Amino acid sequence: MIKFFRKIRQSLIMENKPSRYFKYAIGEIVLVVIGILIALQINNWNQNRIQQNNELKFLKGIQSEFKLNKDYLTNTSKLNNEALKTGKVIMNLINQDIEKLKLSNTDSLIFKVFEYGGFEISENTVLEVMQVGQLQNLQNEKLKSLILEWSQQKSRVNRTRETLSRKSEYLIDYLMKRYPIKNIDKYGTLAWKNDSEIQVNKYSIFSDLEFENIVDEYLYNLSSYQIRITRIHKVIDGILENSNIKK
Repeated sequence: MIKFFRKIRQSLIMENKPSRYFKYAIGEIVLVVIGILIALQINNWNQNRIQQNNELKFLKGIQSEFKLNKDYLTNTSKLNNEALKTGKVIMNLINQDIEKLKLSNTDSLIFKVFEYGGFEISENTVLEVMQVGQLQNLQNEKLKSLILEWSQQKSRVNRTRETLSRKSEYLIDYLMKRYPIKNIDKYGTLAWKNDSEIQVNKYSIFSDLEFENIVDEYLYNLSSYQIRITRIHKVIDGILENSNIKK
């Protein structure tokens, strides 16, 4: 093609016809510009296709990951509510007569109050997109906003759970000196068949102000944790709705 244009150019020069050569030169420039524009258009189309494929892959990953997260946090929420209910039962036993305390299975109650849910979520897809700086390329502005909110809410949940974990350890430390832990562990993985043989008045903690305060503080933090879980659950619902691939 280049040789063809070169021959035409040389022929016009040899014919010594400046006007025809000038028109030819303009035509050649126009053809070059058109070629460049076509090349740019093809390149843009290819880039858009790559971007669309990447976004589709991201949306599929989001759907898969956050469906699992939703199921996991639904179970976490259920465990939290059960632990809160149990904690309220324990608080209602504070300063009660020993006859009433003996009618309640305090070993089981104390075991259950520690059975709150975890927060071990998956976010590999989100982290991958953020690390390569592709989040801004998403077309759905609402989804971008929800993913950023997810990151913020996740940090808050982690901080709240860390605080709850410390309160849980504080309660355990209190019980270690005043209550037979073996009795509690009957209901866990150890599944002891017999109670502790060490004689101790385990019911005395229910007339101790320190125990009441520790349980109250523990339940306050457990309630805060549950509120955070509820909030991030709503964010997950929003992410799933906005990342749903319409067919």
